[in-house]
Amino acid sequence: MQMVKGKIVCLLSAFMFVSAAGSAQVTASVEYPYKEYKDVYTIPMGEKGVLQQMFEKDTHGGKRWVKMLHYDKNLKLLTADSVEIDKGLYFNESKMDNEMCYTMLRDGSDFSIVAYNTVTRKISVLDGEYKRKASMRDFTIGNGYLVFSSTQNKLDRIGIVNLKTGESCTLDMHLKGVRDKDIYVMETSIIDNEVNALVRVGRDVLLMRFGMDGTQKNIIWLTENIEEAIISASIQKSAGRYFVTGTYTTGKRAVAQGFYFAQLDGEKFKFIKFYNFLDLKNFTEFMSDKAKAKVERKKQKAEQKGKELTMNYLITSHDVIEEKGNFYYIAESYYPVYYSGGPGQGRVFAGYYYTHAILIKFDSKGNILWDNCFPMNPSYNPLTLKHFISASLSGNNLNAIFTDTKKMVSKSFNKVNGTVTQDRTEEMIKTGNDDEDIKKAFTNSDYWYGKNFLLYGNRVVKNKATNDRRRIFFLNKYTTK
Repeated sequence: MQMVKGKIVCLLSAFMFVSAAGSAQVTASVEYPYKEYKDVYTIPMGEKGVLQQMFEKDTHGGKRWVKMLHYDKNLKLLTADSVEIDKGLYFNESKMDNEMCYTMLRDGSDFSIVAYNTVTRKISVLDGEYKRKASMRDFTIGNGYLVFSSTQNKLDRIGIVNLKTGESCTLDMHLKGVRDKDIYVMETSIIDNEVNALVRVGRDVLLMRFGMDGTQKNIIWLTENIEEAIISASIQKSAGRYFVTGTYTTGKRAVAQGFYFAQLDGEKFKFIKFYNFLDLKNFTEFMSDKAKAKVERKKQKAEQKGKELTMNYLITSHDVIEEKGNFYYIAESYYPVYYSGGPGQGRVFAGYYYTHAILIKFDSKGNILWDNCFPMNPSYNPLTLKHFISASLSGNNLNAIFTDTKKMVSKSFNKVNGTVTQDRTEEMIKTGNDDEDIKKAFTNSDYWYGKNFLLYGNRVVKNKATNDRRRIFFLNKYTTK
């Protein structure tokens, strides 16, 4: 392990945000030169602080360094250290497990787990090889184990890795009377020291449970005799009960037409309630008045014919937030965009364009207490699906923020009835120096802890007096009121 020297500038004098609705302050900030590093990843760790991982551009002997900075809740630097990794490894995902922060690094069939202990502030690395040479996805970490799913030659598998010992096992998904290619692992989670795998079989979904040693516990067919097809599913346990949420369709395409909420009772659903997007009171609020009127006319015509109008959307769902027996479901709608690649190239994928977000509050019986919807217009189209919105519960409100180039959009919703209590768009126009302007910005946001969020990314800053430009990476702590 090698200590890394570097200049970190902490700007504790708050940046100012300007808004017609009022002003707010960033209570702490950090910035440093960006050019030294190939990639920078910011990992919020709740009240344990923030971890930044910075991958160096230069390699040596097939290796490169990853610099790791641990800040406390006030963005005070606690420790700076480095770890050496193979040059081909790239960042995949980070997850917290008690005091440990685990980062998955990938390189084809090889992977490494970088473990950072937030208490001892020590780094350790677990190297592994997934010899099946299959795709790896849906990483879940809990109780010191890594669980992932993979596909190879149309066969789905689940992998379980003990992060303390490095021991692993692989579970091939075979079901009697079902072709392997018709089996797909949708999501894995660790609940009560068991692996819970939601698996799609054709149009049906089943729940498979395994011990951490790979022993199969049981199989539950969840959607038997249900006409709707489940597209996405997420399971969680609250107050001793299992709940499943996600999206569904009544058509043949894997495109969502609505949301569902279900409770598992033993070997079957106690209930499952489906809600067409157009059942939501505010779903069309992101549309123009002309578009909303057109949808309403189509809906009325369908009802006159005894039919139900459906609309197809691609949806990425957040983890459900639970509080006092109620559940807050957040989702973002998107669609892929393409551009013409020229003669012989056809269409070229240009990323995902996000259109709007949906918030729904369910009670424990699956009834919708309220819903809300608002438009989104992010500053770029990500090449992989992501969540632009960060959300938290605080006092009487659900707070949500997302960023758009130099701007930050902040919204608050009353937890009782869903009405908007704050709607503010703020422009981040200062760097702490009156002689500097932000010319370009690439900004992300994440929920951190309590009323606090993280704003971070890259900026190109120009000095108005000297015309000098500098590219920096910044990290801001933003506290909602």
